[in-house]
Amino acid sequence: MGRFLLFHVDVWILGFCPCIRIVLLSVNVLHVKLPNVLPVLLGIQRSADMVPTTLQNTLGAVEIGSSVSVFLFGIVTMQCYLYFSHYEDDRMGFKALVTFIWILELAHTIAIGYEVYRTTITLYGVIDQSTVKYAGFGVVTILGGIITTTVQFFFAYRVFNVLPNPWRFVGPACMVVAFFRLVVSIYTGIRGITSPYNTVIVELKPFVTALLASGAVIDIVIAISMLYFLFERRENSFSKISRLIDRLISFTIRTGLLTSVAAIFILILYRIMPYNFIYMAAYISLAKVYSNTLLSALNSRKALRKAVANSMSVERAPHRSEHVITTPGGVASIASQPYYNPISIEMKTSTYKTLDLP
Repeated sequence: MGRFLLFHVDVWILGFCPCIRIVLLSVNVLHVKLPNVLPVLLGIQRSADMVPTTLQNTLGAVEIGSSVSVFLFGIVTMQCYLYFSHYEDDRMGFKALVTFIWILELAHTIAIGYEVYRTTITLYGVIDQSTVKYAGFGVVTILGGIITTTVQFFFAYRVFNVLPNPWRFVGPACMVVAFFRLVVSIYTGIRGITSPYNTVIVELKPFVTALLASGAVIDIVIAISMLYFLFERRENSFSKISRLIDRLISFTIRTGLLTSVAAIFILILYRIMPYNFIYMAAYISLAKVYSNTLLSALNSRKALRKAVANSMSVERAPHRSEHVITTPGGVASIASQPYYNPISIEMKTSTYKTLDLP
C-alpha cells in the first residue's frame, strides 16, 4: 500500500517538475528577483519596496499567463468533447454541468483576450498603468469565482453523500466557505471593474488574500475527507478491492494537491509582488485547473467502473460483507451475499449498484 502510494505521488511530482521549471524560467525571463518571502508574508516588510515594477513583470507576465490560459482552455474543450462522446446516456444534470462549465470557460477566455489586447494595444505608450481600470480582469475574477465555486460544490456534495455521520457535515461546511469565497470574488471583481488598479491593490488586499486562502483550505479539507473515507474502507476490503481503492486514493491526492498547491502558489506571489502582474498571470489560469479537475473526474468513471467489475472475483468469506467504494464521479456499492464456495464466486451472486453521485 505504502509503496503504491509513494510510487504514484513520485510520478505526480516528476510530472509536476517540468511545470516548476517553466515557472522558474518565466521568472528569469521576466527579470524578477524574488525577495525573502517570509518577511513579506508576515507583513514585516513592504513588498512594493522589494520588487520594482517593470515592463517584463507586467505586460510580459500577462502575455505568458494568457498563453497558458488559452492552452488550458483547449484541454477543457477536449475533455468536454470526450465526455459527450463517451457518456451519451449520462444523466441530464451532469450534461448541463459540463455545458455550463464550458460556456463559463469560453467567456473567461474571451475576457482574458480582451484585457490582453487592451493592455498591450489600446493602452500602448501609457507609462504608468497603475491608475488604469482593468475591467477585463474584473470579469475574469467574477467568472473564475463562479467556476471554482461550482467545482468545489461538486466535490463537497460528493463528500456529503459518501461520509458517514457525524462527518457528513464536512461537505455542507465546505459549501458554506465556497459560497463565502464566491461572494468575495464577485465583490473583488466589481471593484476591479470600477476602480483603478492601485486602489484595488491597497484596499482589497485582505479580500484577495481571503479568496485565495479559503480556496486552498476547501481543497485540502475535501481531499483529506475523501482519504479518510477511502482508508477506512480499505481496511475491511478484499485484496482486489484494496488495489482499486489504492487507485482512488492516488487520484484524490493528485487532484486535491494540484488545486491547493496552485492556490497557495498564487497567494504567495500576490503577497510578495502585489504591484505587478505575475500573480495575475497565474491566477487567470486557476479556474481552468479546477475545470479540468472536474471534467477529469467525470471522464474517469468508465475506467473505474471497469476496474470495479474486474475486482468482483473474490475469495471465500463465510459471512456477509458489505463494501462501499467511491469513484471521482460517483459511489459504487458492492453488497456481497453470504456464500461458502471454497474457491470463488462470480459477479452473478453479488448485488452491484452504481450511484453517479458527485
